[in-house]
Amino acid sequence: MNRTRPTETLLAALASFTVALPLLTLFDANTWVRPSLLAIATIALAGMGLRRMRVSAWVVVLGQLLAGFLMVSWLHGRGHLYLGIVPGPDTVKSFGILFGEAGQTVMAFSAPVPTERGIVVAITVLVGVTALVVDALAVTLRSPALAGLALLTAYLISATNSGDGLSWKYFILPVAFWLSLLATQGIGSARRWGTAVPLGRAGEDRDPVLGVAGTARLLGAGAVVLAIVLPTVLPHLPTTFLADGLGRTENSRGGSGAVSLNTTLDLRRSLDDQSQTPVLTYTTSATSPEPLRVGILTDYRRGEWSTSFDANRPVPGGREEPVGDPDIKRTTQEVKVSENRLTGPQIALPTPLLDVDLGSVALRENFVGGYEVDRSVTDYTASYSRLAPTTVDFSDDGRKPRGWEEGVYNDIDGESISRLSALVDEVVPAEATPLETARLLQAHFRSSQYTYSLQLPQPTDPVSGRTMMADPLSNFLVSRTGYCVQFATAFVMAARLKDIPARMAIGFLPGIQTNGTYTVRAADAHAWPELWFPHLGWTRFEPTPGTRSGGAPAYSLIPTDTSPAESSAPTATGAAPTPSVADRPDPDAGAVDRSTSTSPGPFTWLTDNLLTIVVLLAIVLSLLLLPVAASVRRRRLRTAARDDAERVEADWSSLISRLGDIGIAPPEGSTPRQAGVRLTHDALLRGEPQEAMGRIVATVEQARYAPPHAPINDVSADARTVWRAALSARQRSDQVRAHLFPRDGLRQWNDSRQALLEWPRAAWSRLRRH
Repeated sequence: MNRTRPTETLLAALASFTVALPLLTLFDANTWVRPSLLAIATIALAGMGLRRMRVSAWVVVLGQLLAGFLMVSWLHGRGHLYLGIVPGPDTVKSFGILFGEAGQTVMAFSAPVPTERGIVVAITVLVGVTALVVDALAVTLRSPALAGLALLTAYLISATNSGDGLSWKYFILPVAFWLSLLATQGIGSARRWGTAVPLGRAGEDRDPVLGVAGTARLLGAGAVVLAIVLPTVLPHLPTTFLADGLGRTENSRGGSGAVSLNTTLDLRRSLDDQSQTPVLTYTTSATSPEPLRVGILTDYRRGEWSTSFDANRPVPGGREEPVGDPDIKRTTQEVKVSENRLTGPQIALPTPLLDVDLGSVALRENFVGGYEVDRSVTDYTASYSRLAPTTVDFSDDGRKPRGWEEGVYNDIDGESISRLSALVDEVVPAEATPLETARLLQAHFRSSQYTYSLQLPQPTDPVSGRTMMADPLSNFLVSRTGYCVQFATAFVMAARLKDIPARMAIGFLPGIQTNGTYTVRAADAHAWPELWFPHLGWTRFEPTPGTRSGGAPAYSLIPTDTSPAESSAPTATGAAPTPSVADRPDPDAGAVDRSTSTSPGPFTWLTDNLLTIVVLLAIVLSLLLLPVAASVRRRRLRTAARDDAERVEADWSSLISRLGDIGIAPPEGSTPRQAGVRLTHDALLRGEPQEAMGRIVATVEQARYAPPHAPINDVSADARTVWRAALSARQRSDQVRAHLFPRDGLRQWNDSRQALLEWPRAAWSRLRRH
């Protein structure tokens, strides 16, 4: 029963489950809870059964891994099992597909993310792996302190992806179970430490667990308080995976009322609030829906986007002519909208539009292709073309868009033109085609050099420290921090600088899918650029980082293999870009021209990773507390010795204590000779270490019975020999525990605490005497 360890197993399982509870804040349904509980239970029961069979630790871990894999396969892999029972390559392949779908879903949606099948499978596996690691470290290898690192990692996955920070309540439960696990095993080990072999001071003959438990309570309480107080002192850093939405509307900040999207975008304004007001729900035939466009903005003046065109052209029957060259491969997709709360004349439609059924409501189009309705419509159906162009389809030979001659799409912000020109010259070779230009600009803005944030920084002069009153676009290019409006604006202006017709589109990201139905909220509001290509029409690009916008369109990515038929940017004036896989959902990594871009400095890296650095430093310092304290105590005891006899006693006491750290202790009340015999036997000392133990015992006897101030040999070298030999014969988990949690360290902290408590009384006594 001792090897089964049911109490530790239960505590490890509870810690693994409660550390996953913050995921409830990131996903829209809790359908992952039951399979995750089943995975934890399977791993726990398998571990108990295997440990009872007295097999090695690695056999226990491998058995738990196999049991967990079988459970997940039977639960989520039905239809992909041999004979309906045995998993095989087809099972692994199906899981790979589900994991890929889960990754795309997480990248494409704001929290709460729709809990699709792939998400449920991925969470079940991640929770199961966490439970396996925690059980293996804390129960099988009996190193609960190391298991805390696995729990901390699982907790940080949720904490760093929560938009507003997690409540302290999510932290209390896992840390409570972990501390209970630590205490359960620690007290048992501490009781085996107690011996009466070394000489001690009067009054020290008491249960050593009391001092250990008191110090453990002090350290545990301090760690919990620090973990709760530290987030209130440090600023909450931006999310690193799941992104905040745009979520800014004029007419609604919550509730269920009507919503309208701003048609004036100000680059100078931070977005302090996010509205979770539902805008519309819809179903679609597309496996990965496109954003829904609401408006088109063409005029940029002094940091603001706007439009001056009225929708005055009726669209008979809601039908539009197919755009682009008819030879281009395309598919027709359908969107059925219900519960639309977007107020007229605004309407959210997919593009390029083919047909829309609005019932009796009329559809109108403005000069640049934006659509409006006469009045609000609750539900409607729309179909659109989904083009699959090749590189040759992006040729710039052909007609210009309507409005080009009037200068609608080539106006450039004059205040930022010098800084923008320098950026374009750095990123885009002079001979680049329009498609190459767009791909390079998109890869540059989506690279790690830029940060997505709803809070806009105020650039300051590095000399005077005063706020710089630069234009908004220059501020973005300097700070490289902003949200979708800033990214899209920089992209549009850079494209216009290369004589590519470009404009700003506003609308909504696809939203959250639940049981096949998508829900779009005001927080999903988004802005993106559209470029004109004669054979395609207006084409969407996505310069906003994937943490907000999800994956960019496949045609907009830099291809992996560059051939004559594909893009071949000249390298005479700039290096070729680093390739990126064309169908990769998030091209943030590897899609930027590393040779022409400037890498962030060390200070930027430190600020971007401040939270991670603080957590790692806290972990390292906490692990060093007891080893350092133990070293200080041993050195202090030797230094405080008045003669050779006391120095030998200090070395003997330290050796007994260190052997106790690995579970080796002589009987209570034993003499040095009796203790030496037991320690030699239990520590498996042979050869030189055995002889060293004999010399130590003889020297201790001489120190205790020799005349005062008689010269006595130093035993520190022999003590190190014995300790190293005993330590090398123990399991790796015992060695780690001995180094990280030495009993001398606990004693030193306990002495420090007692001295701290005693100091006021001693000071008061001295004052009274004077």
